[in-house]
Amino acid sequence: MTFGQKASLYWALGAGRFWQTAGLFLMGLYIGRKQLFVTSEKHTRFWVKALIISAISFAPLFQLKELIMASDSELIRQTAGTAFDMWQKFAFTFVLVASFVLLYQRDRFRNFVSNLRYYGRMSLTNYITQSIAGAIIYFPFGFYLAPYCGYTLSLLVGFVLFLLQVQFCKWWLKGHKQGPLESLWHKWTWMYSKK
Repeated sequence: MTFGQKASLYWALGAGRFWQTAGLFLMGLYIGRKQLFVTSEKHTRFWVKALIISAISFAPLFQLKELIMASDSELIRQTAGTAFDMWQKFAFTFVLVASFVLLYQRDRFRNFVSNLRYYGRMSLTNYITQSIAGAIIYFPFGFYLAPYCGYTLSLLVGFVLFLLQVQFCKWWLKGHKQGPLESLWHKWTWMYSKK
């Protein structure tokens, strides 16, 4: 409970994960402010270009990362290897986002993933409850299923948990404007502001 959390935080600091996460949030904020998720011919061209550039960039960045990580030098693996690992993941992130945005313009795909909007409106609540549920399922203070669940069963557990969360979100949002933790965050944000 204590040592594992410290190790996880130190790893996130050492691997640059905090800066990476902050950068991705700012990138999302910028994309949202530019309204690039709004369907238009101009935005569709942007996402097609983003998909092509990121897909073409991903392959060489991935190969460079693999070559560098095969180095005998620990210093090279921890510096250049980490940098190329971040860049190849960043390129792949844009492959996924651009693909999703372009597919979402098709009615069939939009209808298939329409329930994700409920999940997204309660993303903080879902993130925290998913973390708590995962800890209870896999950690020693809970059911401690980690040694007994392989990749396939863990994927199935995650999928079932996700579907349960989607159903909870749909139910909750029928009677509330936002999720419970989102509402709390909103109140804390505006606590000392003048109405």
